[in-house]
Amino acid sequence: MNTYTKWFSRITWLGIIVNMLFVIPSCFFPELMLWFLKMHQPDPIIWVRTAGMLLFIISAFYIPGAIDPNRYRATAWISIFPSRAFGSTFFICAVLFFGQDKGFLSIAFVDLFFGVVEAIFLTLATRSENAEAIAKEPAKQFS
Repeated sequence: MNTYTKWFSRITWLGIIVNMLFVIPSCFFPELMLWFLKMHQPDPIIWVRTAGMLLFIISAFYIPGAIDPNRYRATAWISIFPSRAFGSTFFICAVLFFGQDKGFLSIAFVDLFFGVVEAIFLTLATRSENAEAIAKEPAKQFS
């Protein structure tokens, strides 16, 4: 693993941990979570728990790419596009254009931050690996 790949993996794991900071209170303490984010409580409250469970499931799909971004390259990219990119876009638009609670921006900014940082590291890792492969290619021709 090159340096960029290692950092992609670390940032992805950190993103999973941060997601759990939303998952646990949403599933087990939804009223407290909504109060903390200054959001309205939906009726029935099960929708908050459902959102927390869905975030848990999405986060579980990030794990293969976090463990080995080279082997699970497609999964690593899917954790950025569409997951982080669409999540941040959806919640920003929901607040700015559809009048949803500003508490949703916390979710949007988390997805935006991790999506951008992961995209940078995964792009650099891919470029670095491609450069290494190209550098090795001429050596194979003379063997």
